Amino acid sequence: MRQNKIVGDISVKSSLPQSEGMNDLEHLRKLLLGGEYQDLLKLQREFSNHSHTSEKISKVISEAIAIRCKQDDSVSQALVPSIEDAIRVSAKRDPKRLANALFPVMGPAIRESVAETVSAMMQQVNQLLENSLSARSIKWRINAFRTKRSFAEVMLSETVLYQVEQVFLIHRETSLLINHLTSANTIVKDPDMVSGMLTAVTDFVKDSFVVDKQQNVKSIKFGRLNLLFEAGPYAIIVAAVRGIIPADLQITIREQVEELHRLYGSKLESYDGNVEQFPDTYEQLDKCLLSKKKTDKLEASNKRNIPWPAIIALSFLVLLPLAWWVFSKIEQNKWNNIVNQLQAESGIVILDHHKQDGEYFVNGMRDPLAKDPAEIVASEQSFNKPIKWNMQSYYSNEINIVKRRIMHVLNPPSGITTNFQHGHLTIQGEAEAAWIAALPSKLPFIWGVNSVDTAQLGEIEDLQQKIHQLVGSIEEVVIEFAPNSSELSSNDLIFIENVHQQINDLQALTERAGRDFKLGILGFADISGTSAANFVISEKRARSVHDVLVIKGVVEDELLAKGLGSYAAQSEFTKTLKCQSQRCVMFEVYIN
Repeated sequence: MRQNKIVGDISVKSSLPQSEGMNDLEHLRKLLLGGEYQDLLKLQREFSNHSHTSEKISKVISEAIAIRCKQDDSVSQALVPSIEDAIRVSAKRDPKRLANALFPVMGPAIRESVAETVSAMMQQVNQLLENSLSARSIKWRINAFRTKRSFAEVMLSETVLYQVEQVFLIHRETSLLINHLTSANTIVKDPDMVSGMLTAVTDFVKDSFVVDKQQNVKSIKFGRLNLLFEAGPYAIIVAAVRGIIPADLQITIREQVEELHRLYGSKLESYDGNVEQFPDTYEQLDKCLLSKKKTDKLEASNKRNIPWPAIIALSFLVLLPLAWWVFSKIEQNKWNNIVNQLQAESGIVILDHHKQDGEYFVNGMRDPLAKDPAEIVASEQSFNKPIKWNMQSYYSNEINIVKRRIMHVLNPPSGITTNFQHGHLTIQGEAEAAWIAALPSKLPFIWGVNSVDTAQLGEIEDLQQKIHQLVGSIEEVVIEFAPNSSELSSNDLIFIENVHQQINDLQALTERAGRDFKLGILGFADISGTSAANFVISEKRARSVHDVLVIKGVVEDELLAKGLGSYAAQSEFTKTLKCQSQRCVMFEVYIN
């Protein structure tokens, strides 16, 4: 106590300003206190330094709290308000961070609660199915009794068939594929592309619809293919399941998500795209590659005891008459379709048809201009049974047959048109006198025509004479050229224009006569040059005239331009050359 008092005095005095007698006082203190004086000064400095004191306390505070907690719960009571306030502030500031921290704990708790609920539901299902009397339910009930399981559990296990084909581990923030596993015999496409598309689908749903952004897509279904999504704070497992999804599959996937976050939580949070940080994730993903095949030993045992020979024989006796009846109906329907086609055909009348000894017999009438019924049946390739025809000839009054008969009997030329309606035939156009003269003798043979109108029928002019005159006029034209020249003069262009007009007239006449023509443009040269030079210049002269006619509108296919060289040196052109200089172009018309 005495020392403490002295220390107190010393502490007080040490805070005073120094004076001239300070050294004597310090010397006195050292004499009275000795080496303990320095220790007291050190303790004073430590207590006055709060950070140093906190560091000292931190080394023993956990042991002190542990010892105190063994004595009573005062520490817990003291910390409860602070912890509650801290959780409340954290939840308001960043709820996602708190959810991530609680994720590994809440998952098992929720699963346990769901498992109890499912168990209660299965009990209810078992009660609902107690009175089921189907053969399959009886087998399941026997199996439930034998295996000491509930009937509903056996029913679900016997009907569920599924297989997890692919499992994707995807980083939640970057959508990058971390790992990917597939089952055997599964067609695999680019897993990185698939993972990106899956993430795009979930982002589309969140962006396009009013949903909680913190929630995640749980499943997507495409026919029998289901995509199950199980998301953790930093990673997502997507399982591609084909078939009926069992209830425990989602739990299994969720457990593996929790396991991955427990093992690699910090690495997943700071993932930078380096998949080598996760070499052992195959184990967790492999646990998700589950499949279930339907097995029923009781059914297999029953199959072995079934009298298959008797069943096959009985089935044969039952199915044989049934098959015969089905094939007979099919064949009868095909035959009825053929008969309907024959009856719908113009000029054919079916009076009777029947089947006898595997053959079909048809009695009826047929116009000579109607289609052959055998050809109609042959076009129906699905029917190949033999048919015997008994078809009598007759003249049909059906409009299609009468029109065929008109064309067959009259054989009208191209300038004649016919119109037949309600028994009245109208013939109009121009024809040669011989055809018109023979018309009265042909009309009585057209059965079905009651009256004929030839008021608009006229004789064709003497086209042949006009054509002959035009041909002579065209072939009289001669285009002469200067020596060693293929140039056309203005007079030559006038002659060519006249030829152009005559060609148009000739084309109109030949069309009316049902004929066509070609115009030969023949170039000539004198004998002054060599044979080769003469052919070249004669070809140029013929081509010059040809090009002018084409420009004026003459169809090029109707023109034949050819150089013949010297007139004296060739034998193709047998007509007399009508130009004295022999340097000319002449025309020759070919009528077909």
